Amino acid sequence: MTTKHETEQGRRFARVTPKIAVTAAISALAAVAIAAPMASADGASPSGIAKARAEFRAQAVDEGLTGSQATALQARVDRLIAQDGGKQSAANEISYKDGRLLLPLPGEKYAREMGSGLNGNDPATARHTCTYKAMCGYSGRGYTGEEREWFSCGTLHKKPSSWRSGGSWYNNQTAGRVASWYNYNKQWLSNTPAAPSGANGNWAPVGYVRAC
Repeated sequence: MTTKHETEQGRRFARVTPKIAVTAAISALAAVAIAAPMASADGASPSGIAKARAEFRAQAVDEGLTGSQATALQARVDRLIAQDGGKQSAANEISYKDGRLLLPLPGEKYAREMGSGLNGNDPATARHTCTYKAMCGYSGRGYTGEEREWFSCGTLHKKPSSWRSGGSWYNNQTAGRVASWYNYNKQWLSNTPAAPSGANGNWAPVGYVRAC
């Protein structure tokens, strides 16, 4: 996740730089079971979990998703929370103490906030989703796919565990701030150019991100 210029100066890791009644009942129980660990940590009751999931589904449908697309989106959120923790805060958003992760909606390339009115297939959308003062990583090249935002300085943030290759990043922090990449052993790899800056890269060797 560095520039070509940076690779000439030392340790660098890459070029710069996703019958029917019974079945329904079983599916519903499985969905609640997946979300239960997250909800339990927040002290949410089973009824609170069910209410929140119903609200997220309604949010997705209001955004134009079909019922099956809304179900698929929720399943993706559940898998990501099971992998890396966090708390679902919107139909396509997971919140963490150090930032958030946005998922692109089914059929769209770029992550966006629900109700933003942005076009998830318009490249210009990427300029509006990375929050100011955040360091943003993307699972796909060209700012496509899932978007992970990190805010806090002086901390090594673990990257999403499903990001194993490709990708891109955008440093939208205060002008002049630099982010850093570290490997899985928390050894420094390289820095980004000063903010604002961004490019394609490779997540394969990166284990942790230091926003600033």
